[in-house]
Amino acid sequence: MNSISAVALKSLIAESRLLEADGFGPKVVESPDGKVIHKLFRRKRWLSSALLRPYAIRFWRNAQRLQRLGFATVNVIQVSRCQQLGYHLLSYNKAPGQSLRDLIKEAPRLEYFVELGQFVARLHRSGVYFRSLHLGNLLWDDQQDLALIDIADMRFYRRPLSVSERLRNFRPLLNRVEDREIISRECWCVLVDAYVEASAINESLSRTIYDLGGQLRPASLT
Repeated sequence: MNSISAVALKSLIAESRLLEADGFGPKVVESPDGKVIHKLFRRKRWLSSALLRPYAIRFWRNAQRLQRLGFATVNVIQVSRCQQLGYHLLSYNKAPGQSLRDLIKEAPRLEYFVELGQFVARLHRSGVYFRSLHLGNLLWDDQQDLALIDIADMRFYRRPLSVSERLRNFRPLLNRVEDREIISRECWCVLVDAYVEASAINESLSRTIYDLGGQLRPASLT
């Protein structure tokens, strides 16, 4: 891990384009040339798991493990620590493509939901529990494949996910109002159909996952 001074960190933030912030300050900034994303991690509580395992380190290691499993994700350049300000800085090459959320807003094409269902099935077969599984954290890249971003909160198992883990992992897809507004009931069924076909799960679980989309609006696919 590299060290970065408070002066250098403040300069980097000032020269970059702000993408996301919270009450503590900037969280994500983009380099002036648009090629590098910088994420800032700050430990909000004195006693937390981040004391021993900083989120920036988790993010970096998760990226490595995902790549070893054959999943597309961000390419981390470096992790730095600013001891004076209490921040970790993680820098990675900006991933090509658009978020699945933005693409579905433009047009809810059938292929997006087929690919998403198959992709989630592959994650679960590989023992990957991605807690931040929502449309904004999935990129549709230039090769028309899905890639994962914002990967700090994730667990890896040496086995496929259990029935209860699979069901819990589907819920974040419908937790956000902005996603529920663009996923129709028909789209959800297409997604689950693709997942079930790729997973060979039991009928009880598949029916429960279908039922999660019961409150979604009806709409026709394009």
